Amino acid sequence: MRSLGEKARFDELELLIQNTPIEKLKETLKSTMTRSEGITYWNYLLRGFNPESKDALAKRFECVRSFMDGLSSTELSYKQTFDLITRLSQDLATFPSEQLAWIVEHCMDGIRQGDAKCVGWKDLLPDALSLLLARPRFLLNGISIDGMEFRDTTVRSIATMQWPASILTPIADMFKTMNLSSGEIVTVLNKFSGALQELSPMELPALCFQLFSMCSTASQLIIPLLALEKYFHRNYYKRLFSDMCSNSTNLDSIDLFSDKELREAEETILHHLNYCTMYKLTEKHLAIMLRNFLHMPDVILTPFMLSAIISMTSINRDPESARISHSILLPFLRNVIKNNEEERTLADYSVWYRDTLQRKQVDLQQVLTVLIDQNKDGKDVITPGLVHLVFYLLKSQSPKMHTLAITFLTKFIRKRFIFGQGIIKLISEWMIVYQEQNQFSECLTLLSVADTYTVSECMKPIQSVLEHMQWLSGEQSMRMMNFILPLLKISNRVRDALIDVLCKAMSSSGIQKRRMAIYGFCMILKQLNNSNAVRQTSSATSFCTQHSISGYSIMTQNTLGSRSNPQRNFDMLTLEIIGMLRNCLQQQFDIRCSLYENLQRAVELNAKLVPHVLQVIDWHFRSFFDTPSAEDAGDDLDTVFRIRYDQLVSSSDDQHMEIQLKDNLGKLIQFVANCLAVFDRAPSGYDTREMNRLMSFCVDRMVANRLPLEEITPPATHLKCALVLQQLNIIEGIICHLLLKSKPQNNAVCQILPLFNQHCKLLESLKALSDASKKAHKQLKQTAKNNSTSTCNLTLNGVPVKTMCTQPDNIWDLAILDKLLHLLLDDVVAFAAPEKTVLLRSNEPLVRYVLSVTASRVESIRLEPDYKQLAYSKRTFKQLTDITKVIYERCIQRLPELWKNFDMQSAALATQCFSECLKTAHETYSKKFEDFVKSFDLASIKGSRNKEVVYTIQDVLDDFMTEYGTDDSICKNEFVSKLPVYLLESLEILLDHIDYQDRAATESYTWLLNFCSKNEILNSEMGLVHRMLFVQRQKTHLGPFFDSVARQLGHVLGVQNEDAPSESVELTLKSISTVTIESCLQHLYAAIQKQLNDVDYFVTKANNLNYKCQVVPEIDQIYWRGNLDSMDRSICTQIIHISRTLLVLTNVCIPLGSLMDGLMKLLIQHYTCLKSLTKHYISSYTSDTSIENIKSTKFELLLRAVGKQLPANIYELITYIEANTLDEEAQQHTKKRKVQAERAKVLRETRLIPKVIMVIEDFNKHIILLSKKTKSKNRLTDYLHLGTMRDFDIKSTDLRAAIERSISDGRNISTEDSNAEDRDEDEDENENVEEDDDAQSTTYPEDLEEKEDECLVIEKKEERRRRRAPSSEAEDPQPKRKRGRKAAEQLEAEDEEQVEEEQPETTLKLRRNKKVEPKTKRSVAIKKPEEQPSHESRTSKRSKGPADKQTAEPAKVDLCVPEVPAEKKKPQPSRRLGIPRTLRK
Repeated sequence: MRSLGEKARFDELELLIQNTPIEKLKETLKSTMTRSEGITYWNYLLRGFNPESKDALAKRFECVRSFMDGLSSTELSYKQTFDLITRLSQDLATFPSEQLAWIVEHCMDGIRQGDAKCVGWKDLLPDALSLLLARPRFLLNGISIDGMEFRDTTVRSIATMQWPASILTPIADMFKTMNLSSGEIVTVLNKFSGALQELSPMELPALCFQLFSMCSTASQLIIPLLALEKYFHRNYYKRLFSDMCSNSTNLDSIDLFSDKELREAEETILHHLNYCTMYKLTEKHLAIMLRNFLHMPDVILTPFMLSAIISMTSINRDPESARISHSILLPFLRNVIKNNEEERTLADYSVWYRDTLQRKQVDLQQVLTVLIDQNKDGKDVITPGLVHLVFYLLKSQSPKMHTLAITFLTKFIRKRFIFGQGIIKLISEWMIVYQEQNQFSECLTLLSVADTYTVSECMKPIQSVLEHMQWLSGEQSMRMMNFILPLLKISNRVRDALIDVLCKAMSSSGIQKRRMAIYGFCMILKQLNNSNAVRQTSSATSFCTQHSISGYSIMTQNTLGSRSNPQRNFDMLTLEIIGMLRNCLQQQFDIRCSLYENLQRAVELNAKLVPHVLQVIDWHFRSFFDTPSAEDAGDDLDTVFRIRYDQLVSSSDDQHMEIQLKDNLGKLIQFVANCLAVFDRAPSGYDTREMNRLMSFCVDRMVANRLPLEEITPPATHLKCALVLQQLNIIEGIICHLLLKSKPQNNAVCQILPLFNQHCKLLESLKALSDASKKAHKQLKQTAKNNSTSTCNLTLNGVPVKTMCTQPDNIWDLAILDKLLHLLLDDVVAFAAPEKTVLLRSNEPLVRYVLSVTASRVESIRLEPDYKQLAYSKRTFKQLTDITKVIYERCIQRLPELWKNFDMQSAALATQCFSECLKTAHETYSKKFEDFVKSFDLASIKGSRNKEVVYTIQDVLDDFMTEYGTDDSICKNEFVSKLPVYLLESLEILLDHIDYQDRAATESYTWLLNFCSKNEILNSEMGLVHRMLFVQRQKTHLGPFFDSVARQLGHVLGVQNEDAPSESVELTLKSISTVTIESCLQHLYAAIQKQLNDVDYFVTKANNLNYKCQVVPEIDQIYWRGNLDSMDRSICTQIIHISRTLLVLTNVCIPLGSLMDGLMKLLIQHYTCLKSLTKHYISSYTSDTSIENIKSTKFELLLRAVGKQLPANIYELITYIEANTLDEEAQQHTKKRKVQAERAKVLRETRLIPKVIMVIEDFNKHIILLSKKTKSKNRLTDYLHLGTMRDFDIKSTDLRAAIERSISDGRNISTEDSNAEDRDEDEDENENVEEDDDAQSTTYPEDLEEKEDECLVIEKKEERRRRRAPSSEAEDPQPKRKRGRKAAEQLEAEDEEQVEEEQPETTLKLRRNKKVEPKTKRSVAIKKPEEQPSHESRTSKRSKGPADKQTAEPAKVDLCVPEVPAEKKKPQPSRRLGIPRTLRK
């Protein structure tokens, strides 16, 4: 055979095979299959059968059967099997259908056997099925069947059989080549999703490659991805997260697979996923599918799923050329992360939210940490996409996203520093481009602190930032500078480059630039030490600077700074920088103040700077005092000593209108006092005796009242006011000096009280000047008006100001205030003797002043600019905690004693200060708030018996209400009324940081409920207690509550329907009164709105969960469907509670205005939420099981509660609004009415009514659609309230004109014809009205839908526009008419081109369906052709009817004459919106 085949003698080969017995052929085939020449024999054997001979075909089929049996029993290599099967496939087209069917059945038997070594069927079965697909009908086991039916049956049979795990990959390969339909692919993928859970990690990549290749759409791809996510979570990540959350690891556990195998398998799968989807699916296709999981972070934010999505992004595939702005999946992931963070926040404030969520929120920090650790091991498949995702988070507008991004980058750069330079380059560019966003500079600063060495190597980005600092604004430059400052400790090159930039900025003409230079130089000085002070280059400029500041020559400096002097480099660089700062002492007022502030901070943090700073500041400080030297005069009180105020404040005109502030001596004294205090710790390096002598002179002369002050008596001038402010700051600076140098051995603190008395006198003088300045400024304005050459502009350093006397600004910082508070409030202090503090502690004005200044200073921390970065300042945080601690321990815990035995004003100021401290910690140090509370609340320490701060404040409030709760002073006295408000604000902040699992959260709610139940609140500002009550209620309790609150509001405001059934009011809150009713309503609206937002979020989440139920394997569908039903039940229960609250609120007589608008907006949001829920049910449930699911999820119960009662109340509420829109007085006095104002008022107070009606009718429409789908006996539409059309209004002037035209036209027509036609028309119309009324009462909405062809509404687009009535028409009061069809038909017949009233879009939609508006009178129906009268006959009838009526009954013409009703017994319903159906008879 081989000889004949090789020589191409095929005729002889056919003859040979024909003459050879079949048994011989089988035996030869079986013996040669395992040998290398087996494929050759098999090829010539198939080539030798004549396809036209039946005997040859039968013999060939016998050989094929033997061959197929041999494949199952003989072990062959994959290549041999593939070659043999491929050769057989070439001849399959010549096989009869019956033989092909046998081959298919044999292949299916091979699948059932599950032998992984015999998988030839995977290549043979698809070809055989594809051939059978095109064959005509054939007999199979005696049954006629066509190819398509056989193919579908085969695929279905394979899909339903049990697949052995060993051949899953060949089966997937077979399905990939079978050209399956979309439904079959989904079925197969679901089958594989359940089967792959039992595979080993080494078997997964090959199978996943086949599955990914099989998927042609994104909706198919998600099926294996969800299965793989489940696989890796169960086998790897669940245990990993458990170990991360626990303190120990279970080393004795035996796992099925090693972590290395799982990680390698996952990495390979991600590679296959990227390859298989690169040219098949775009990001847009994936985003369309993945948006169904937008509100399911637990599905998307897992390590595997996150990696899978990132691997399919274009930015991950090609990070060099792809643009990040074109990405679609990265914004999707950002939105999912945002939703997850919102879930974490909302779950802390709602117990219903937590129960409905059914799981814990995703800890994204853990997920990102896992991805970083995997990336560290060299798994770089998703590194570009992951980093760009973090960039998306950093570019967002959410602070939480910024925190996540910065935390990730900090950890990532530490472990993968090779990517550091590229990341820092991009962020530095964004920092320059997006200057209004602070997150980029904050990120670079934290990166610089966390990994200083990596950032210091990025010289190009640093140089770029330094170059841009020269032309950016000063504040932006200071913000950008913060990330460079940590590098100065290790990089001399960066430091010198920064100094060069700051030198250029120092010579700039802009004040902001120079302030930036001062800030930068002081930050450099703060970090200088001996190890980082070496300059790389010594320029001539630097030596000249040192020479000018030190007073020594270069040779002398080099001699003094020998190598043995360890301070040499530090001293040289410090002198160089201070020499440049010295020039600021001769510049503007703002520059000097900025220098004092920043230098003081540098000195406090780096004490070695003090000798050099004192050397510079000494001569400047002496220049403000006029006194002999210490050698020429003594230290007694007779020595000449005077302050040179002309160097502080001056005026450039005779009228003292243009003031020049040159310096602030008070701030300078405070700065010098701090320097001297630091210097006294290590007094070496400079002689400070003269400075101390001047400070002593200031103290002694001021205490003895012998320091000559400038004249500050009226008449007031701008100069006098400025001098008083300077003198106040001088006294404050002296007090600061006394505090800093105070010791138990000296009498420094004894001199504080006399100084404060002087301070009080100056404040009184300033107040007198302020009163006089108003009159003086008024006279100057009058003078300037009479004399055109004179001006009265007040200027301060060239800047116009409005008043002469501004509010004095205290200069004490937090450290001084902390000392003062300890001095005034503590019994014993370390820096003063107890007997010397008694007078200070008993002085009420001093205590009040210090407390008020402390409150304002603590508040100013929140207002500091971003570049100071106080949120990361440990020093400021420590000072804040110290101040809070002393106020809490000495004031808040003893507050009743304080207001009884000391002073109520001081007690109120103490509570204000405590409240400001908590607010600042809450806003600025929110991450450290728990540590902040522990610093002053000793009860937070385990084992302490003290009361926690929450309970302390509650006890103080109880004591206060017991004493002042019924006193009029709580609303009349300023301080008595403020004290409980500050306490409540403090309590609210503390409760906001208490976890819902803490016992204090539940007990605080109980206390708030009791507080509101037993205390009647007379102060409206205390109404915030209701907000606290509502928030804590949602945080800790489930069930109905707010309906009781709304019912009690009805008792205060009154109700519209007294006969409405009302349950007994179990909840009685005395705090709800006429004083607090407005704020209580607003807080109740906010609580209900939050509930509706939560429900709306969960409706969307339920839609996502419904989609997941459709794509998970069948084995998991029962579990997820149960979760969906549970979520639906919870949603319906919550909406029932909300509906009952709104049912009560709509019956309350709420005042019109913002309160009524708030209720209308709630109703709109409520029905919008109901519509979304209805749409969810329409899409989620099939008609077979829908009614059972609807009953089990309480949706039917919800419709019973909402469907009829709430809309009926809403329509009555609309009538109430319209009846109270215009008061009776305005209606009676027609001539005094302001028509435009009334029209604006009507539009303003009724603008939301059409929207409310629209959402109600829209909800009804969707319920009708759902009712059709369910096809249940008890129709859901039975629970609906049939709507009432309220969108028309008859214009009296237009109607009068139409009637008059009808009368004039009808005079030429005979009376008899008119009467006859009129009677006919009346009879027809009466019959139509009766038929309409009867149909309305007996016809159901579904029956009405069948008549839509007969009831199509005609309405042009132009007729939708509303025509405003001119003012003359609005001024004429018109009588209210009963609307009927006749009036509308008359108006239409007489003037068809008349502009009709506008109808809202809501009504336009609803008029197309009569089931929604059974009482519509204005709609014009198109009758059937046989029922339509001619246009001419209708016109003639309508024109004759009114004329005849005028003749027969002339009294009816008077209806057009305006009449004023004699008495208005009850409010008339709105003409525009009509009457609810329930009120019509």
